[in-house]
Amino acid sequence: MLKVVIIDDEPLAVEVLQNHLQKIPDVHVVGACKNAIEAFAFVTKNEVDLMLLDINMPEITGIEFLSSLKEPPMVIFTTAYSEYAFKSYELDAVDYLLKPISFERLNKAITKALSNKQLKTQQASETTNTLLFVRSEGKWIKIDVNGIWFVEGLKDYVRVWTDEGRITVHSTMKNFEEQLQPYKHFVRAHKSYIVNIKLISETDGNTIRIHDETISVGGTYKEELIRVINTYRL
Repeated sequence: MLKVVIIDDEPLAVEVLQNHLQKIPDVHVVGACKNAIEAFAFVTKNEVDLMLLDINMPEITGIEFLSSLKEPPMVIFTTAYSEYAFKSYELDAVDYLLKPISFERLNKAITKALSNKQLKTQQASETTNTLLFVRSEGKWIKIDVNGIWFVEGLKDYVRVWTDEGRITVHSTMKNFEEQLQPYKHFVRAHKSYIVNIKLISETDGNTIRIHDETISVGGTYKEELIRVINTYRL
């Protein structure tokens, strides 16, 4: 089921979209907002897969609103103006619909969004396999990704700190970072450290503590680290 919110300051436009969406299987309209302020509150508190987002709204435009979201849902722009089309694709929009919006055109855009959601679900299921095999001291060693505390760079080697102990692997930090990329709870905290966000017990912004180990945060990586940590903050 695709959970959709309509964001538009024109009541008639909202009504048209709601009527069209009622005819499309696997779509559930979870809300309608008349401006970006209402939409921000709704999207941050509710599960939303797709926004049907008007661009020309008072005070805050649809593009400004989308740019303000850290992890936005998919978006289909709805507008009476064609000049924003290029900008919408820069923002990775699923589609760009010009008003008045026909059922056929909306249905085509929703089909794209449903396909995108299905692909993301498939990719997420592929990352449920949390096992990695690394070569260390002539042997292949199995590591459960969830048990990795952090990865420490040592020139041409990396040291993997785990629940089972430390494992030294002939690899680069870049290669290990790519291997861990599907697992969103790993983030680079320093040129020499990749850390497991789930195992951080405390941080003051300049250091991280995982179990009994203290890790420095590099200035280059601090902003991204804070952004990721904020996604877990109450």
